[in-house]
Amino acid sequence: MVTASEVGRDLHLTVEGVAPYIVRPLPGRVGEQITSTYLLAAVGRATAEEMTDAFRMALDGAVKDGDRFVPLPDGEQHNYNRLQDELRTAEAESILMPAFLWQTVLGLSGVTAFIEGGEGVAGGVKALWALTARLGASPSRTSPSSALDELTRLQAVSPSTSSPQGGVKPGRQPRDRQPKQSND
Repeated sequence: MVTASEVGRDLHLTVEGVAPYIVRPLPGRVGEQITSTYLLAAVGRATAEEMTDAFRMALDGAVKDGDRFVPLPDGEQHNYNRLQDELRTAEAESILMPAFLWQTVLGLSGVTAFIEGGEGVAGGVKALWALTARLGASPSRTSPSSALDELTRLQAVSPSTSSPQGGVKPGRQPRDRQPKQSND
């Protein structure tokens, strides 16, 4: 399990027995780009390589390359290189996702949602919903992409899984399942 804390403007992520990973804040434009990439990946419109680059930028920083940001050169990706050398895959995910979420509009609340959601897939789903809900409040100010619109459209065509109004009426238990009565 990972623990997270903000120290000054940095995020410190710790896995038991390993020195903390110190994640420095990214400029807002880089945060917007990696958020857009994540949302596109959530609807199958970004490649695994694009998502890996977004995680690398979240963890170690980025440089401008034309009109987009790209990860730092491999030799300068100190946190990412440490992940590859020190952690199991599940532990690495528990560092990558909080680092990414911290760089989005969610900040520490996104990190908390991921950790309290159980990390892994469950934590990722909880954090994704928190992110889309937050962006839904004002997508024009927080995300330059149409990925949020795509997520909303996909959710709108999903069948409802809610139960009918009033719920299930209680019935009688079969005789063989009723508690035995003692004759003391």
